[in-house]
Amino acid sequence: MLRVVLTVLLGIALVSADVVLVNDNDGTEGRSICVRTCSGTTVMGDTNWVNYSSKDPSMGMYTNINMTECEFVAPPNVVTTLNGKGHHWMAKGGSATYSITPTSFRVYVYTKDATRNTQQAKDLKWSITWMAIGYAC
Repeated sequence: MLRVVLTVLLGIALVSADVVLVNDNDGTEGRSICVRTCSGTTVMGDTNWVNYSSKDPSMGMYTNINMTECEFVAPPNVVTTLNGKGHHWMAKGGSATYSITPTSFRVYVYTKDATRNTQQAKDLKWSITWMAIGYAC
């Protein structure tokens, strides 16, 4: 029985060894066996968009992404995309991430040419799909 358990653990370690993360956003180097990939999406039509400026809501908006369930120990590398049913192709910044921590990050979207307010973004079902790769140990 012990031999089976050790064989399974070795197999898992070898599979994990194929993933190499050179460093994360803090420059932290780690072991390949600690690398974790985690992804998600905000809900289309129910993303919590917040106006960037109360003076001119058409300037842009942002949303905060919660990655707590990923259980990263350092800020991961994050890639995002802006999705929707329309006009999102005219927005700028959907792939720009800010304030990355092990548990969250923020995406700002410049919308002057794409939408007038957060309600229109919700009506157009704008959402953020993301993938994070970082260290879990």
